[in-house]
Amino acid sequence: MQKSQRILKTLTIIIAGTLALAARAQVGTGPWSSWSPSHSTQLVGCGTVSGTTFKLTCSNSSGEQRAEFRYSTFSTGTKQFQGTVKVNSLGGDRISLQQTFQDSVGPWSLIAVKKSGSLYQVEGGSTLSSYTIGTSVRINAVCNTGSDKVDNYVNGSLKNTVTGGAGRYYFKLGTYRTASGFGPITATWSSISFYQK
Repeated sequence: MQKSQRILKTLTIIIAGTLALAARAQVGTGPWSSWSPSHSTQLVGCGTVSGTTFKLTCSNSSGEQRAEFRYSTFSTGTKQFQGTVKVNSLGGDRISLQQTFQDSVGPWSLIAVKKSGSLYQVEGGSTLSSYTIGTSVRINAVCNTGSDKVDNYVNGSLKNTVTGGAGRYYFKLGTYRTASGFGPITATWSSISFYQK
């Protein structure tokens, strides 16, 4: 009897711990379920990738410079991207780290890093958060296809909402030179996960 009670108590602790972790694993209102989109690797110009470390090795301020994972397109429901990024080094400026992209339309929401020490929304230029090179930061992007908007979070806090989307979307992460940006940069992503409802 005591053995059964110990097993039951252990299982209860494990389940409670798992539920607590799941509750912290996403932002916004749930319930969420795991989603596993496939991805392709996009390398253009001086972009390189090793595992989940992305680099732009040149200081070109023209031409396409890209090292990114491009995830599957979606057109229904609400999808959430979550990942932790650390910019290991930044010799350049204004490099996009995460995108929510409108398929067949173009970049819609781009979260980028400035050398001066901030994360910002490329479209409109609003500052999302201060940032220090070498520090890990968690980014969540929640894209609602019904209302065609994306809510962007930094370390669990809602920082901005981008509206006016249309149709099909996909998420990207890595390093990408914005129109006013240039490298070099090295950034590592970890704890990458996706959810849906």
